[in-house]
Amino acid sequence: MNKFIIILALSLFLFSCKQTPKFAYPQIDQQVTVNEYHGQKIEDPYRNLENLKDSTVISWLKAQNNLSDSVLEKIPNRNKIVEKQKQFDQENAFSVWSLRETYNGQFFFLKQTAEEDSPKLYYKKSLQSPETLLFDSNSIKAINLDGNYFIDYIKPNWKGEKIAIGLSKENDDMSKIIVIDVSSKEVISDVLSNFVPSIGGIQWLPNDTGLTYVYHPNINPQDPNYGLNTKSVVYNINKNPSVQREFFSQSNNPEVILNPEDFPKVYVYQGYHKYIFGQVSGVSRFKDLYYKSSESIESTNTPWKKLYDKSDMVKQIALNNDTIIFLTAKNASNFKICKTNILKPDFKNPEIIIPESKETVITDIAVNDTGLYYVKLRNGVEAKLYHFNGKKEEEIKLPRPSGNVAIVSKGYKHPNLTVYSEGWLQEGTLYEYNTDNHEFVNHQIIPTMNHPEFESLVVKEIEVESHDGAMVPLSIIHKKDIKMNGENPTLFTGYGSYGEPGTPFFSSNFLTWVNEGGILAIAHVRGGGEKGDDWYRGGFKENKPNTWKDIISCTEFMIKKGYTNSLKSSIMGSSAGGIMAGRAVIERPDLYNALLLISPAMNMVRSEIQPNGPNSIKEFGTVKKENEFKALLEMDSYHNIKQGVKYPATLVTAGYNDGSVVAWDSSKFVAQLQSCSTNDTAPILFSIDFDGGHSGMNLSMDGVYKLYADMFSFALWQTGHPDYQPKN
Repeated sequence: MNKFIIILALSLFLFSCKQTPKFAYPQIDQQVTVNEYHGQKIEDPYRNLENLKDSTVISWLKAQNNLSDSVLEKIPNRNKIVEKQKQFDQENAFSVWSLRETYNGQFFFLKQTAEEDSPKLYYKKSLQSPETLLFDSNSIKAINLDGNYFIDYIKPNWKGEKIAIGLSKENDDMSKIIVIDVSSKEVISDVLSNFVPSIGGIQWLPNDTGLTYVYHPNINPQDPNYGLNTKSVVYNINKNPSVQREFFSQSNNPEVILNPEDFPKVYVYQGYHKYIFGQVSGVSRFKDLYYKSSESIESTNTPWKKLYDKSDMVKQIALNNDTIIFLTAKNASNFKICKTNILKPDFKNPEIIIPESKETVITDIAVNDTGLYYVKLRNGVEAKLYHFNGKKEEEIKLPRPSGNVAIVSKGYKHPNLTVYSEGWLQEGTLYEYNTDNHEFVNHQIIPTMNHPEFESLVVKEIEVESHDGAMVPLSIIHKKDIKMNGENPTLFTGYGSYGEPGTPFFSSNFLTWVNEGGILAIAHVRGGGEKGDDWYRGGFKENKPNTWKDIISCTEFMIKKGYTNSLKSSIMGSSAGGIMAGRAVIERPDLYNALLLISPAMNMVRSEIQPNGPNSIKEFGTVKKENEFKALLEMDSYHNIKQGVKYPATLVTAGYNDGSVVAWDSSKFVAQLQSCSTNDTAPILFSIDFDGGHSGMNLSMDGVYKLYADMFSFALWQTGHPDYQPKN
């Protein structure tokens, strides 16, 4: 139960914190609100900042942004980090991503040279064929779209005759869809709207006559209904191109349990398979799954049948005719592989193919005509590939050691296997694994480059004992020749939410920090999936404090070993990773000299009233339940700021159009921190992009370079790097 007591107050209200004298932070009057939750009164001094349309709030945000710009531009060599990132990317000559292969061996991909501002769409009829330019974003003018769009998603149909293209503007979370004919290169569809590529993508119908995607009725990220009541629609190119028919939705399918915040996604796993699937999706780790016959896709009246629900803890399925092979955490925290028959499904007592391993986590599965393939991951950082031919398990030796492996097949009717391999210091490479001769062939479409600057870097994988005895994997990246004597700037980071495994990834942006002589320490904290479902549950809702206590333990370990010290240490978090970084600093401000936050979740008590709030409840909890309210209050950095504490220097960025973590979330945190901190030599800066969205998504390359340059130069300044000290 909530009771609201609204009190208008000046910024020097009785219980507000005292303004620090060093930096002339923009001021805004407080509108103090007191909420009562389960008998506990919570004071919210900056509730008025939640009105992002208020002219006073907008003026305050602009003033904060101006202050941030004026301070950051005085940091020497900030532009050097921008140029370094550009240099690393230009060494590649070009970048390739979104590689798609059809059944008949055609390849479609996005390619961008170092000189280009946006990618272009290319295709190859085979690996041996020359590449052909298929679509350039400059061609958008021909389809009457205003503004500058770029390609953010592609999906060819099963035969490779048509391809759907997602188009978006910079900083825009929503995309549009067009379909072009591959042979003529002409647009053959209407412009479809209200599409978010990361939510379900595009699925082609089995007969290639059309496609389905999740349609978002509300596209205003500041609207309370943003992200609600979505629906999967079918767009048929050949019949009535102006009509999008509801296919899987709350209103169209009463037999399906769908809440307004759920995303109803349709999946077509193979064009030749006789079943299609509907998933009730959201941020919850496991989902409900329904199915129906592929033949019924033209009918809106054929009901969906439930295949399994969340309690079956199924992460992934693969199909072999009527047999479903699936990856589950049910009674197996590190996952096991089982199978059942779709005609008589039994997910409670299925046949076990590959039992759980206590040392490794099974992360990915695929099926082709030679059997079952799967990936095992140790401590989130060491990945290996295995094959089961129906009788025995055997490891497949990868071309190189890998920290991250993903596999894709064309289904049980086709041979071979596509394998993606990546590491902290190794760019992602795609291989075709030939099951006849057991050889890996590099696709060669994605360039493999050696960066001389990164050849002197090393990675150490260790485990650190946390506050309760749990062993936390910690990845440490640094130059070979630096002395680990505590005098090197050290950046701690992690995530720890939604069960996402923090597997190794290659980022020339992050490695720029290491190239400048810094140490990068990536903590695989609880709440992630690095060590199985129990590891995830260990940082879930009431257990969330383990997430930030784990990275605190990693920081203490690095300091105790003499690798760093508190004056040289900074911590970085983005989105839900802001909970980890923010609470670590609020709990132990003595450990860090700089806090870096990108679109962070800082006001968790108010998280469920945000557009993405109903989905956030599944991961973090609701204030309506007393135990979950207490957990939310504990993970709320804003409400845990204390008066009279010397907090470290802080740089926070946010996007005004962010629909995932609304900009007022971090605004309130910044206002309270500026008011409460007594560290008058440590700036607390807030940079807001009035055209931006969530966590720098859909930024131009120049925008990405600037974001990292701001963050890293600020941290290098605060941790004492001599090349980044302003003269005044």
